[in-house]
Amino acid sequence: MSASNKATNGRKSLTLHDQKLDAGRGGDLHQLAEDKTPVMTTAQGGPVSDDLNTLKVGARGPTLIEDFHFREKIFHFDHERIPERVVHARGYGAHGYFETTKSLSEYTRADIFQRVGEKTPVFVR
Repeated sequence: MSASNKATNGRKSLTLHDQKLDAGRGGDLHQLAEDKTPVMTTAQGGPVSDDLNTLKVGARGPTLIEDFHFREKIFHFDHERIPERVVHARGYGAHGYFETTKSLSEYTRADIFQRVGEKTPVFVR
C-alpha cells in the first residue's frame, strides 16, 4: 500500500493508490474529485462539495436545519414508495405423490417415512 502525505494551503492531503484525500479541520478525510469528474448536484442543480458530512453546531453538536442537502437526502429516504402487497399474486405449484422407497425409521418418527412403497399425495407452492 503506497501512501504519501502533502501539505497544501495549510491543509494536509493524502494520496492512497489513485485516490486523493484531503484532511478537514477536524482531521476527517474527504475524497477530492478530479477536474474531469462530473460534479454531484442537488435536486435544484446546485453543486455538492461534501455528501458524507452534515453541518453541525460545534464539533459534536446537533445538525443544523440550514443543511439543505442533508434535509433533501432525508426527504428522499422518508418518501420512498413502498410497493403494495399483492393479495392474489400469481405463482406456480406442483402436485403429485411422494413414494417412500427406503424406510427412514432410523432418522425420523414421521409416519409417512416408515413403510416402504407408501404413496402420499403432496402439493408444493
